[in-house]
Amino acid sequence: FDPRFEAWDAATAAAKRSLLVFDARVEETAQITLDPATYRAQLLDLAVGRFDVWARRGLAAVSGDDGLQDYTQWLTGYVANWLGYVAETCPRVEVGTELETRLTSRAEHWSGRARAQVAG
Repeated sequence: FDPRFEAWDAATAAAKRSLLVFDARVEETAQITLDPATYRAQLLDLAVGRFDVWARRGLAAVSGDDGLQDYTQWLTGYVANWLGYVAETCPRVEVGTELETRLTSRAEHWSGRARAQVAG
């Protein structure tokens, strides 16, 4: 039995609960609009919010320097995946570099949390 599995399962359950709360909040507050600025702002907030949920979950897999390196690489890939996803699914929404900037900032935040976790 690997105790990391228990931590991963708990983190996964917490992430799923967080998404339910997050989605309910989005449903309550989202504006159905043709205004591109409002839609863009909502899209950016959605991406960052979901990014944070799964990045928090990923911390459960970080133990030691190898885990830290893997997590940091995963965060970099996750930023790239989000950028590709938004470009593919919302090609008419001009996010410019703001999405990349915001997600990269969040990745740096989570990397810092992981480094602190490893340092103990």
